Amino acid sequence: MSHPLRPLLPNSPNPPRVEGLSQTQHRAKRVATPAACEACRKRKSKCTAERPRCSVCIERQTPCEYTTLPTETHLRAQKRKLTNLEIKCQAYEDLLGIMRSRPDDETAQVLQRLRVGEDVQTVVKAIQDGDLLLQLSLKPELRFRYEFPYIRQMPDHLNQWHNPYFQTTLYEKTGVLSSQSLVSLKTLRDIEDESQKMYLVPYHATELVDSRISSMSVSGWTTVSSDNHMLRVLLQVYFVFEFPFHPYFHKDLFLEDMLAGSKRFCSPLLVNAVLGAAWHGYSKMKSRAEYWLPDNLGYRFLAESRRLFELEQTHPTITTVQAAAIINLTCNLNGIDEISWMYTYKSLEMAKSMSVFSPNPNETREWQLVAGTTAWCLFNWQALATFHTFQPPLIGDPPARPLPDVDDAPAFFGEIWVKYPHGREPIPVFNGLVFRAISQFRVIMNEVTKQSFSHPRGFNRMPLRAALEYRSRLLAWYGNLPEPLQARSIALPSHLKIHMYYHILLINLFEPFTQMGYVHAEANPSTIVSHSKACLETLMRIYYLRHGFESLDNTLVHPLHLLGFSALRDISSVEKGSSTYEAIRSTLVLCAKGLWEQGRNHYVAEVVFRLFKHCLSIDDVLLVEEIIEVEESDSRLGHMVQEIRSLWPIGIFSMADEGGDRTLNHFIRWWDQHMQDRAQDSTPEQDLTSTTLPTYPQR
Repeated sequence: MSHPLRPLLPNSPNPPRVEGLSQTQHRAKRVATPAACEACRKRKSKCTAERPRCSVCIERQTPCEYTTLPTETHLRAQKRKLTNLEIKCQAYEDLLGIMRSRPDDETAQVLQRLRVGEDVQTVVKAIQDGDLLLQLSLKPELRFRYEFPYIRQMPDHLNQWHNPYFQTTLYEKTGVLSSQSLVSLKTLRDIEDESQKMYLVPYHATELVDSRISSMSVSGWTTVSSDNHMLRVLLQVYFVFEFPFHPYFHKDLFLEDMLAGSKRFCSPLLVNAVLGAAWHGYSKMKSRAEYWLPDNLGYRFLAESRRLFELEQTHPTITTVQAAAIINLTCNLNGIDEISWMYTYKSLEMAKSMSVFSPNPNETREWQLVAGTTAWCLFNWQALATFHTFQPPLIGDPPARPLPDVDDAPAFFGEIWVKYPHGREPIPVFNGLVFRAISQFRVIMNEVTKQSFSHPRGFNRMPLRAALEYRSRLLAWYGNLPEPLQARSIALPSHLKIHMYYHILLINLFEPFTQMGYVHAEANPSTIVSHSKACLETLMRIYYLRHGFESLDNTLVHPLHLLGFSALRDISSVEKGSSTYEAIRSTLVLCAKGLWEQGRNHYVAEVVFRLFKHCLSIDDVLLVEEIIEVEESDSRLGHMVQEIRSLWPIGIFSMADEGGDRTLNHFIRWWDQHMQDRAQDSTPEQDLTSTTLPTYPQR
């Protein structure tokens, strides 16, 4: 039997108020303190946290000390101490990098400052700030123009032809303002159009504008140096001076991954290869061209990149491909291209295995950018290298990846932004336009090389009609150049070199026909060659007037030495003492100066300079030595013989003279033997300097 449930009473609307509350309920809530003093922490007692002494320590009459700041917890204090310790360790790492990379006289001064008790961080900061001040005082050498080293005027014979480069804005600026030696700071500040400064100030005075580089830790990508300041400077050198003409990778994706620590499009191998290439432009180091010195950081960067390449080549990535091409270029500048060609071969082999040259429908947008850039850069590099060494192309056809229009796809090319001294905003160097123009030009160059050489230095003389067809295509390319790259508008080194190589290719095409007396109704080969040589010299002179020759330019030595050896051949047929003779002498001196100054950046330029100087007459050698302070050493010739391994043909535009071996290898060994023979046979009155261009021996 179930019992009924007791009914529940309704809740009272006015519950009884409890009058008596416990003492603990009336106690005020304790205010939390950020951190207790050390004595209370040790006793594990409640600390009131007054400063300088808490009430507990006052009551107990014990010492009261704090290891935290007033508003800081113990955890935050530990983080602060760790950060300070990391900064201190970084200072010691930077100091070690400075001691490794600086000349002996600078390291001695650093040691002296440390021994008298200066703090390490203070010394490092002073050095880095001093470097910045030195860059600001020396780098922007604000000349309106450089002065020609021998005769100050442009040679008259250069303007006998229809020479478009006398009507360029760049020449007008350098010519009109030649009476002034320095750009006033007020003049620079008053220029409203920043793009006009490229016509008034040397390119080496610019500063790269990219916030990613200034905030990244480059030392995490290399074991060679921990000097982040110097490493960031090297990255800036690379992107300002080397990248515009040889962009082997996509700059933006490389820097973004480098900053984020990602290894998709950045790797220690690629970073070391870049730093090794940029070291040649690090003007603070006088020995930067002496790549064989183990204490030279350029040697270490290159050795580290080659070591990493050996480890990666069995399982390569896209950065392995890019780094191999950069290593090859760096070795070429060191004069060991005979050895370094394997990096180009392996780079192309790896690229083909990754389908870099042919698109895949499943590719991501980022891979399309990286693969497209890499494919065209590899093609462009092998086209240039095989053209200059008279070898069959390594790639017969251009990549199957079409080049987009710069306006339609600016992200494909990326841009380099630089700022001139006292500039209000950065300006572009037109990286995309340069990339596209060079790629289109190298397609034609590659076809010319392919038709001219079926096997190494096996010259196939093409019909004149074929050469004229190539000339028509080159003229169409020249006429369709975008406005910033038109002859009227060119200003930067990469712009000027596009035009230089255009005329070099024309000379290469038609020089073989000049010796055979070919005449065609459409064009005269001799006229084409003479006109292009005049244009090439004009471009070289304008380049010097605006930018000088001392800054790194790894593709300038080729047109420089071609112009110099061409002038050597021309001067032999001109009456001595005439105005034309003196004009050609001024060209010889200018080319010698350019080769010598570039030789401070990379060794092959110094080698070519010494060979070129040896080919001058005694009077011209004395003239060169009056103008250029050449460092002479009895060991230089022996060192050249020991170090150079180069298949680069010297002093010739084309293989017009069949059968001769004109490689740098052959020339140096012949020159070594020639000098030994003359030393044995000479009398005290004889001079070992040749008065004519040496006759190259046949194989």
